[in-house]
Amino acid sequence: MMRANDEEPLSIEDHILSTLSAGTPQTRQQTKSLPVATLLEPVQSSTLYFVVTTIDSRGRLADQSPLRILGWTPDCAITITTVGRAAIVATRSAGPDAVTSQGHLRLPARVRHVCRLDTGARLLVAASPDRDLLAVYPHSSVEASLLAYHRALRHQDAR
Repeated sequence: MMRANDEEPLSIEDHILSTLSAGTPQTRQQTKSLPVATLLEPVQSSTLYFVVTTIDSRGRLADQSPLRILGWTPDCAITITTVGRAAIVATRSAGPDAVTSQGHLRLPARVRHVCRLDTGARLLVAASPDRDLLAVYPHSSVEASLLAYHRALRHQDAR
């Protein structure tokens, strides 16, 4: 949905669509010099491991691969905190929570409540082997991040 004055699209879908309409091919101008290729900025490498997974009625994340990447074993002590609507998980020798005996990450009810996670919700999980921690983001946080990214691109292109 666009705002009445068409300044800023309200959703990520609107931003993507506006990018498509703004990217219509323009007629080529005649130049006297040879064309120069646009250089691409180097892509930063990352050690983060990403996966999209679901959560079951008991708070278990379906995909266990982030835990394998981190080397977290069944019954490994962890601490789970929330930052906004994201859950941050780190290993701690005396953590109050633990990886399940079947090797699943289980988000306790208190965390699911704060993050507003329902059974079957799709989550973005980012594992950082360098920092030995894991972050769990609900789809609303991912959508808000994408919206901010596309807004920043739009403002950057407007300059």
